[in-house]
Amino acid sequence: MSGAEEMFPKSGDPQFDFALAHSLSAMSETFQILPGFCYFDDSDGMNAYATNRVRLNRGDGTVLFGKGLLRRLMSQKENPDVSVAAVCAHEFGHIMQYKRGLDKVVRGDSPTVKRVELQADYFAGYFAGVRKISRPQYPAAVYALTQHNFGDNMVNSPQHHGTPQERADAIIQGFEAGFRQRKPLDEAINISVNYVRRL
Repeated sequence: MSGAEEMFPKSGDPQFDFALAHSLSAMSETFQILPGFCYFDDSDGMNAYATNRVRLNRGDGTVLFGKGLLRRLMSQKENPDVSVAAVCAHEFGHIMQYKRGLDKVVRGDSPTVKRVELQADYFAGYFAGVRKISRPQYPAAVYALTQHNFGDNMVNSPQHHGTPQERADAIIQGFEAGFRQRKPLDEAINISVNYVRRL
């Protein structure tokens, strides 16, 4: 990612954009952040990413979601919108890491970004848990399945994000903190730091 990609404010589906805006607002409230959000052309490789660079009029950085990735997730038969929300919650988790300096704390001297990525997965799970409290029918398990599908086994690559099982497990741990244990955000953050440092 160059950091200078052309940005598109809408997906092309007004109904979806409206629903996603509500989810993004809930993520901002849960994580106590306010990033910008836009789509970009990811035809060179499906992706979504967060940056601490302010590219829109929001002070906590920017989340960019690839249009190709959006099409892929929205073509799923079950809960495609929740899969999109799962990826967004992961990226919003990165924004919170940048804002609080957590990315440096959890990465330490690790040769890969795995701990940083798994903490963002933990935060996505935490959001799913908090969301399920207010919406009991919310299909939170989709978050674990989505991140499981994005896991990789390139354990020696600097860009290793975690194996499929590690990614799903991080979502589940965050969900437990948010839903079953009902931990406040600061306490969940402390738990997440200890969790990923053991990996």
